[in-house]
Amino acid sequence: MSTYVRPGSVDEALELLASGGAAVLAGGTDLAGQIDRGISSPSLLVDLQGAGLGGIEADGNGIRIGATATLAEVASSALVEPYAAVATAARSAASPLLRNQGTVGGNLCQHTRCWYYRGEEWTCWLGGGDTCYAQIGEHRKHNLEPGDCISAHPSDLAPALAACGAAVVLRSAGGERELPLLDLYRRPTEDNRSLVVVEPGELVAAVRLPEPPDASSYLRTGERQAFSFPLVAVAAARRGDEVTLVAAGVANIPRALDPADPLEGLPGNPQTGWKRTVLATLVERAVAQL
Repeated sequence: MSTYVRPGSVDEALELLASGGAAVLAGGTDLAGQIDRGISSPSLLVDLQGAGLGGIEADGNGIRIGATATLAEVASSALVEPYAAVATAARSAASPLLRNQGTVGGNLCQHTRCWYYRGEEWTCWLGGGDTCYAQIGEHRKHNLEPGDCISAHPSDLAPALAACGAAVVLRSAGGERELPLLDLYRRPTEDNRSLVVVEPGELVAAVRLPEPPDASSYLRTGERQAFSFPLVAVAAARRGDEVTLVAAGVANIPRALDPADPLEGLPGNPQTGWKRTVLATLVERAVAQL
């Protein structure tokens, strides 16, 4: 049984998170499932809804999106509208109910949806075991990169924000640091299976976007239009003649793509050849929209 606390400030939240066994609770749409399946067993839930980390505001020529801003708020914000890829990604995620509850920080830091990782029957490599069961079992929805784990990154917002040049602000009791959004993520290693660089006691405080690109777009493929995580998603942004492409669903983490060869380094697995075809098609269509 976890203890629940709702601090009234960021400093109070960080003080609580510095204690062992504490977990951030924002929208809870992912954390609740982790707890239910035994993936996470926090002794203290630190609810950020009263900590002042919400809102969307102008930030110089760009904008700042608070970590507890909901996906619905991002989707409907006039400030986000010039970042078409971001607004589209926020509107595409999950379902209306979950968009009203799920937060920006939670969407970026959510755990993989791999059924072997989420299942109670297995302790897969990413979960601390020694076998990636997807590689010897059912993996038609998994990623295209070789590695110890072939789980697929499920965030709609991450590729769209990254393509538009976003940075993420991380805060801890020791101070604040800012990273390019793609640097929030890491490929898991034998000694550290985490997919994000967020340290214990640290939280995502905000996302900062520079001035809008000249044009941007976001396209995704899912099993259903609503309540579906992207199987393959591509965000494209253009500034002058320079095009940036970022994909989700094709690697452990959001992956920048080379516009000249978007399939480079993505050979796929026996059941995932279809993702290569979809990725190439989405890239072509997303770039055409620019």
